[in-house]
Amino acid sequence: MNRNHEKQKIQKPETRRPARTPRVLCVDDDPAIVAAIEMRLKRYDVQVMGFFTGMQGYWEAITHRPDLIITDLRMPQGDGTYLLECLKQNPKTSHIPVLVFSGLRGDDLAERVKHLGAESLLQKPIRGDELVQAIARFVDLREKVELTN
Repeated sequence: MNRNHEKQKIQKPETRRPARTPRVLCVDDDPAIVAAIEMRLKRYDVQVMGFFTGMQGYWEAITHRPDLIITDLRMPQGDGTYLLECLKQNPKTSHIPVLVFSGLRGDDLAERVKHLGAESLLQKPIRGDELVQAIARFVDLREKVELTN
């Protein structure tokens, strides 16, 4: 009986995996927008993956499972609305938060994209600090640590 009691007390040490670098998938047909988001997030320990069509974005979301998706609405080969619908209907991607980043205007646009499953609508143009704040709601943005010799 003592042996069983002793075995129950012994626990394996907790093994910790290093934290994975957060991944942000940016889907916009304008390469300058993707580059601007990459540049804005450069100081943070985050991986930005940029793609230019809705279909590319959907494929990457399924295969790489990002922590956050930022998408435009108007794009070739699967616009942002189609991308949102596909993401939210797929059990592998339905939990991933999506920010819609668009230059389109309309009284009910924010409500429509939220109804489709987006977390929020960000209007282009947007100030860099506002963009970072919106991303930080969903991704842990830790500043990169520079190692010096």
